[in-house]
Amino acid sequence: MQELFDIIRADPWPFGAGLFVVVLMILAENFGRGIQGHGAVSDFPDSDGGDGGGGD
Repeated sequence: MQELFDIIRADPWPFGAGLFVVVLMILAENFGRGIQGHGAVSDFPDSDGGDGGGGD
């Protein structure tokens, strides 16, 4: 485990980029679900005039 931390300390960019990609994919999936009306939180209306799946 210590060797892994040494590698990350020596060259953190690949690990940071991987984490950024994961976070970006999560946000993109949640945003896409919001537009389609299948998500839990959304400010966009459904095509059938619903509340977007979230609503207050």
